[in-house]
Amino acid sequence: MGRLLLTLLLTAHITLSAQNSQLFFSDVLDTHLPAYLLQAEDAIRNLEQDKVKVLFDNLVEDKITGSLMDNFKVTKLSKKAVALNEYTKPVMLLTYSSWRINCKGEQAALNELAAQYGDDVSIILLHWGTNKEVKKLAKGYHRNIDVLYVDDSDNKYTQIIKNLKHSLGLPLAYTITSDKTIINIKRRLSNKMAKDEKDAALENYDLYKNLLTELLFKQETLSEAPIVINK
Repeated sequence: MGRLLLTLLLTAHITLSAQNSQLFFSDVLDTHLPAYLLQAEDAIRNLEQDKVKVLFDNLVEDKITGSLMDNFKVTKLSKKAVALNEYTKPVMLLTYSSWRINCKGEQAALNELAAQYGDDVSIILLHWGTNKEVKKLAKGYHRNIDVLYVDDSDNKYTQIIKNLKHSLGLPLAYTITSDKTIINIKRRLSNKMAKDEKDAALENYDLYKNLLTELLFKQETLSEAPIVINK
């Protein structure tokens, strides 16, 4: 009995230590972003687009993955504030700008996935723009998708909001567990207007399905009741 209690206490201590050792997303960017930007700018000047992608992927995989997403507040279409920590389910967060045309086929893919995974994950679309602009962009999305926004004209935003918009650029897809651990960050697909609508939707579906599958697999290790991943 004594050994069992000691083992449980040690396990709890190790788990707590691991949690306390996690850095926040903003701290990771403060430490590693300057060097990444210098290398990326150099690669862009030399027209090395493949290297830019490798640098981004390495930053995400080696530095950002496993960090905690800072809590931040943005705005619902109802103009009420909402904080990330109010979401208790794992999150797939997609960042947008109001001036960029949405990728062909993306809305159809997200709607299908929201119908499949809405009970297990929160899908959030975070736009930069005014309430009026974002309301137009929000039309046609599944009820399981939350459309939120940041209005730059308010000019009241914290460093984490600035990081989400400027540090890594738009548009991106973040996957975050219920305890706010960042699992992955992916660049979203570029808009290929010549691509067939069905092909574009399938390409988007595959991207987001893979991200959700990975997210829910990680989430399952945190949950008392396993989440069944739809095949």
